[in-house]
Amino acid sequence: MNQSNTHTIILIALLLIQTLPMFAHPTGNMITVGDHVLWSYINPIDDPNHKACIMIWDKGSKPKVFIQSTYSASDFMLYNNQNEIYIVERRYLQATQSFEVRVLKTTVDTTPKVIWNWFKDEWRIGEGGFFMLSDNQMVFGKYPDIYTLKKGEKPITYFEFDHPIKRIRPVQNNQILLLGDNGCYLVQQNGTLLKQWPKLIDTNVKNAPLNRNQIFDADYKNGKLLFAYWGKGSFELVDENGNHQTVLKQEKPLTPHWVAFLDNDMLLFSSKLVFNGSTPKPYLVLLNTKNHKKILWSTPL
Repeated sequence: MNQSNTHTIILIALLLIQTLPMFAHPTGNMITVGDHVLWSYINPIDDPNHKACIMIWDKGSKPKVFIQSTYSASDFMLYNNQNEIYIVERRYLQATQSFEVRVLKTTVDTTPKVIWNWFKDEWRIGEGGFFMLSDNQMVFGKYPDIYTLKKGEKPITYFEFDHPIKRIRPVQNNQILLLGDNGCYLVQQNGTLLKQWPKLIDTNVKNAPLNRNQIFDADYKNGKLLFAYWGKGSFELVDENGNHQTVLKQEKPLTPHWVAFLDNDMLLFSSKLVFNGSTPKPYLVLLNTKNHKKILWSTPL
């Protein structure tokens, strides 16, 4: 094989590695609103046009579609302030090969209303987590920083932080959980560090999906850190005393994606990833304090 062909193969491989994660997992997140759980996905699950939806579940019911996007190549990202739910909807415009987003506001029992109309999205808003300071101002994460954006303006840095940040999540007491490359950090609104969990990545992990030994999502409540360890294929908990345990180990091709606390119980969301062109298949379980596992949403794997 000549040198030119070798370079071509390497370039194609690099492009595939960079592109696959966009399609290998659902973009979005999972939140709890009172007794309800909402999460982003696509509907139907095997939709080749990737029309996004938001699913909703509460105790005593089955998961159902809460909101359905009418746009192909779309995504939803979620945040709630008590009962108020804010939604970033993203769509891809093939004609201009660019993304647009808008912001909607709703509750679990009202029709969503648009509070920010469509605008060009050069920052992948919401993909790294977001929350609203008001109906006219948001905060969002985009690696490696945290930004604030006022309606109709350009983003500026929200606060400086000593570590690169992949994802942000608002948690109790008006605090923010930051997910970094190898740890999590609990901070105040101004970035003051309150608590940290460094070195959460196990460097001995082998055969991680897409060779990415990383944490995908994390939540915090009452001193406990819960996170989805993509590379290890597990859901992990660090309690208020610093004790670390694996609460659920998944077998391939199930890969951990999202986590959320529901009161004292844990919501653990995985997807089946096979990288053969098929769309991911969901697997959502509720794990209670007695380690009893209840499957909330699943399709044949």
